[in-house]
Formats: sequence, structure tokens, C-alpha cells
Amino acid sequence: MGAKKKDLTVSSSQLTRHDDVDERLYKKFQEAEHQKIKIQDFIEDFIGQFISKQTQKAYVGDLMSFFKFLRSGGLLVSHPNQIKGAHFQIYRDELLEKGYSSATINRKLVAVRSFMKWSLAQNLIEFNPLDIVKLPKVQTESPTLAFDDVEVVAMIKAPDLSTKKGHMHRLVMYLLFSLGLRRSELVKIRIKDIYQERSHYVVKIRGKGDKDRHLPLNPDVQMALKNYMDAMANYGIQFEENDFLIQSTLKGKNTAPMDGSTVYRIIEKYARLCGITKKVSPHSCRATAISHLLDTQKTPIRDVAIFAGHSKITTTERYDKRRESLDNSAAYHVKYED
Repeated sequence: MGAKKKDLTVSSSQLTRHDDVDERLYKKFQEAEHQKIKIQDFIEDFIGQFISKQTQKAYVGDLMSFFKFLRSGGLLVSHPNQIKGAHFQIYRDELLEKGYSSATINRKLVAVRSFMKWSLAQNLIEFNPLDIVKLPKVQTESPTLAFDDVEVVAMIKAPDLSTKKGHMHRLVMYLLFSLGLRRSELVKIRIKDIYQERSHYVVKIRGKGDKDRHLPLNPDVQMALKNYMDAMANYGIQFEENDFLIQSTLKGKNTAPMDGSTVYRIIEKYARLCGITKKVSPHSCRATAISHLLDTQKTPIRDVAIFAGHSKITTTERYDKRRESLDNSAAYHVKYED
């Protein structure tokens, strides 16, 4: 027998009227016993404090994303007092898992926190449960150092292929360098995501915002994949459709994806083995792939944006402008006579 659902409606007797409470909003409080108040009504009152239509639109978008997330989990919110700190924390973790940047996550979370702060000021809630939940740290942008061609070849050749871990490490680097994947995209690849279409071997990549893109595997990546699968089979590990491609422990099949920090350590390990002392990360591999297409192959920037999974072409242009700003710097033209 299931547990009785808690009644989350709010009676007007629970709310105290204050002079600064809008008359229209207070009327909604009085009617709360008789009808279900939609959360959109409170959002409408909240955004009314902002003059800019653009600001209002931004808040509505971020707030409705939050409530849509709660609804997908079975909670239909009709009043701010239904929102708990745990809801906020789970939403934050979901955004992190989906690969949103810390800046985007903070913007979305600040919108929800501001709404709850307003709700507290309007006496809709007794305290703000979101104050104790930490926001992700916003990373300040710094240029990502890419690898040159010699370094890429050296790193790919570095793993010990007499071990299954060596085959896994080589495949990780091939996928990062050849497909320009994000860490979060790499570790989420499942066996079922790799398929053949005509003469092409293709992998489906789940990118930011759950947007899929389909990238062909070049012959080198195909060979690395085959060698990895053969090595795993030799150790008695047989893959099934829903298994993650990249297995972290290699002691048995993993039910969870490899941790992103492990991918970081793999790249750092082989960079150091090859005598590369500059600061590198998995994103260095992504930057290498994108820069290689823009620089060496002269691939149209729109095609590169699709390849990289950039929703805005301006993001791809950053990789171009970082190089151009140095190559064409006016500093090279400043000369003084001796």
C-alpha cells in the first residue's frame, strides 16, 4: 500500500498580510484554499520588478527550465514553499552532468535563488532553503594550449600495447584527438552508439543540452577501436549494447561511466612521458583537433562548429582568433631605430 501523498497546497490562514505585499498577489493567497495556484503566476509577479523585457525573458526561461526539471521528476510545483534545498542541489548536479559551463549553471541557479529570495521577502516562505547550497565555481577563461603534430604522434604511440589498459589509453587519445570530444562526451559513449552506415563507421555523440551529433571514425580510430575490443575479449570481457565503451577499472564491466578526472590523468600521464612540460588537459586535445581543422585543413568554420558541437559559431571563432591575434599582432610592427 503506497504512502499517502502530502498535501502541498497552502491555506490563506498560513499567510500573513503585510503592507508591502501586492494586492493582486494577496488575493491569490486568499484563494489558495479553493484553487490550485500555478507557479507561473508567482513568476509573473517576480519578474514584474524588472524593467527590461530582456531581463524578464531571461529569468522566465531559466525559472521554467528549473520547474520543468522538477515536473519531469514527478513534482508539479504550484507554490514556492514546495521547493527544497535538495531539489536545487539535484538540479545543479544534473546541469553539471549534462556538461553545461559553470557560468551557464550559475546563471540558471542564481535565477532560482533570486526567485526564492523574493519569495522570502513576500512572506511566501519562512526561510530560503537554497542559501546553504553552494554554486559551482566559475572558471576564468584561459587560453587552452594545443599540442603540435609531433606531440600528438608521440603521445598516441606511447601506451604499452601489451596491456589492455594500454589499448584503452590509446583509444581514449585517438577519440579525443580525432573527434575533438569533450571529456563528458567521451565517457558517455556506449557500444550501441557505434554503428555502420554504408561504408562509414560512425559514433553518436551526446553533447551539451542532450544534442546529438554523428561523427565518422577514420581508419586509425577504427583500428584503435578494434584492437581495444580484441584486447578486452582476450581478458574475458564481452561487451553488450548498453555497456560504456571506455571501461575505467578493466577488472570487469562498469555500470557507471569513467570519471572525468581519470581522463585528465591519462592525458597528463602521456604528455609527461613524452617530455611535454606545458600545462595540458583533455580540452587541449579538443583544441588541437579544432585548430588542426581550421589551420591545416582550412575547413570552413561552420563545418568545424558542427564537428565540435558548438551551438554558436562565435565559440568556434575563439579558436581562430586566439591564433590570429598573435600572428597578426601590431607588436611585430613596432620597431625603433637604433
